[in-house]
Amino acid sequence: MQKVGQLTYEATRKNVETLIGVDEGLISETLIDLYSKQGIVAEPAGAASVAALEVLSDYIKGKTICCIISGGNNDINRMPEMEERALIYDGIKHYFVVNFPQRPGALREFVNDILGPNDDITRFEYIKRASKGTGPVLIGVALANKHDYAGLIHRMEKFDPSYINLNGNETLYNMLV
Repeated sequence: MQKVGQLTYEATRKNVETLIGVDEGLISETLIDLYSKQGIVAEPAGAASVAALEVLSDYIKGKTICCIISGGNNDINRMPEMEERALIYDGIKHYFVVNFPQRPGALREFVNDILGPNDDITRFEYIKRASKGTGPVLIGVALANKHDYAGLIHRMEKFDPSYINLNGNETLYNMLV
């Protein structure tokens, strides 16, 4: 959410002891979990209090907690975006710009040599056609297990030492993905 409403802010300032920030990816993950596991349709701001439980888990252990969930500002068309953010937050989905060889068989080599046996390419798009031997490609990768990330990065560095990890660059991510 961009900004807390004035009325909400004043009530919170007077009655709430501590405010915390929650990662947008965690809110997206919580929103999807509320819908798919509980059948609760919530808006992102409404899911924030439930998402905060994970952040505060050590602090709230053994305490009685009340979360207010709201759902009035929900656009079901944004669910794919929420799912995407949740997968990125979980370390499953990654986007890269890679200088890719422009020759037959290059994609097969990438799949065989760079990806793990259960990983998937979710997006493959030449950003700019080039007449030289390589061209920049936007590649989306879904890992079977988030713990496979270090191995993927190690192999990616061998494939293209100047690759760009878009998950760590919000400006480029928003522009290209």
